[in-house]
Amino acid sequence: MLKTHVAAALQGAPGDAGRDVLPYAMQVSVWARWAIALVAAALLLYRPEFWFPEQPERPFLLIALVAVNGLAHARLLLGRPVTRAWLLLLSVADVVLLSAAIGIGPGFDRFVFAAYYPALAMFVLVFPSVWLALAWTSLTAAACAATTLIAADGLDFEAGDERALLGRIAAMYVLALCVLLITRLERERREAALVRERRLHQERAELSQEVHSTIAQTAYLLEQGIRRARGLAGESNEELTAALDASWSLSTAAVWEARRLADSGRLFEGRALRPTLWGHCETFERVTGVPVSLSQSGTEPPLPVETRGRLFAIAHNALTNAARHAQAGEVTVRLDFWADRVRLSIADDGVGLPDGYQDRGRGFQGMAADAEALGGSLTVQSGNGTPGTTITCVAPLPKPEPGG
Repeated sequence: MLKTHVAAALQGAPGDAGRDVLPYAMQVSVWARWAIALVAAALLLYRPEFWFPEQPERPFLLIALVAVNGLAHARLLLGRPVTRAWLLLLSVADVVLLSAAIGIGPGFDRFVFAAYYPALAMFVLVFPSVWLALAWTSLTAAACAATTLIAADGLDFEAGDERALLGRIAAMYVLALCVLLITRLERERREAALVRERRLHQERAELSQEVHSTIAQTAYLLEQGIRRARGLAGESNEELTAALDASWSLSTAAVWEARRLADSGRLFEGRALRPTLWGHCETFERVTGVPVSLSQSGTEPPLPVETRGRLFAIAHNALTNAARHAQAGEVTVRLDFWADRVRLSIADDGVGLPDGYQDRGRGFQGMAADAEALGGSLTVQSGNGTPGTTITCVAPLPKPEPGG
């Protein structure tokens, strides 16, 4: 049964929310070992008479620690996947090196045993299984007890060293269970948050379908009716014509915003960014009569729904600006994907932007906020004697989820 638990823990469950903990756990453990190595080196150099010539093995333990930790650190620096198998290997190395340090030293009175506790806590954090936590704690406790007993001085039973040793071992189990409890509570909290997020995405998708089936269709029919009435009215009544023109503009804006809700909802159904943007561009061209082209370079990777949603919102606001204020005759939308970042640009051939456009309305403020939320930047190129406006958002791509 234990073998089954070990295999399942090393494999990891599909979509395991704890996988993103692995790189962070690796970094923390690596830097903790470097700190221990520095302290050990300082102690060896400061008072060499405490270990030489009686304990010449100590420098070799330090060399082994540096070699193991250097290999793990190099893997991090090279961007290699951090797996549970690697962290298990490091945990084994920790126990072996600590036990060896106790075994070749005076044993019980040494403070080296205290390093067992953070090593044990790191193991339980990475492998939050009750059976594995208890099994590993038992192995660690056995190693600690065995090396203490076989050390040079062993235990002084008359002084009650055995009770202190039992207290150290009991503290290991208490620590393991406390870390296990905290890890389980945190995992349950994250899983509950994921369930709420999935439910919210489903509700958004259902809302977009409802908008598409009712509000968007109704607004479109209303816009078409006003357009037809405007054609029938002609120029016979200026007041009626002005009223119909205003109503037609409002209905067009309503259709466009309704389509935003309907099209963005497809992102919550799992659709990629490019086809969603393409459908929205077609809607823009149909509603406004302004031609739109969409091009892409690179391959779109799987993106979180937040990233797709914010990029979509930036594109929508830029298209809205081109239709309402720029008097554009053509709009070009472009997506560029690289290994570590994405660029979205929307360019029109309109009249450009007036001075102080950043403070007018909330469109540009919203685009800048979306770009900032993605960890990127928004740039606007307009004026300087050239027609048109180009809005560009460059944002880093989220790192892919590491394997378990």
